[in-house]
Amino acid sequence: MGMEQGSLLSFFYQGRPELTPTAIMAGKLLAQRLFGQSSDLMDYNNVPTTVFTPLEYGCVGLSEEEAVARHGQEHIEVYHAYYKPLEFTVAERDASQCYIKMVCLKEPPQLVLGLHFLGPNAGEVTQGFALGIKCGASYAQVMRTVGIHPTCSEEVVKLRISKRSG
Repeated sequence: MGMEQGSLLSFFYQGRPELTPTAIMAGKLLAQRLFGQSSDLMDYNNVPTTVFTPLEYGCVGLSEEEAVARHGQEHIEVYHAYYKPLEFTVAERDASQCYIKMVCLKEPPQLVLGLHFLGPNAGEVTQGFALGIKCGASYAQVMRTVGIHPTCSEEVVKLRISKRSG
């Protein structure tokens, strides 16, 4: 890739996720606009992603730091928990690294701004909750969601402890 092409790609993706599924969706939407079938633009907000390491990490939406920068510390509530996946119990694996964080607005109905998930199947969990976040889910709605037992995603709907509460 030449310097000019690299600069162009850097300009095009500035501040946007450089992910294959994102590029595919943006390309499909562009093709539909070019052929007059739609006027829809790519929405780069709340694009879920996962890092496929031995212990997966998935996220969608804002990080805690981004939420504080946009809304101010006093307007953010962060729920979090360490959890032990069922598959770690049988193998007696250390689960001290499995962690969930949900970043919300503090003011009711507590709109969910971001979800961060570290543990087995993070990609699957993140994909599932991405739709809710994209549709404007609140913390109360997530807490009223029935978890599927025994899955890792069930742990998200059990988040009750906020950083503020200790």
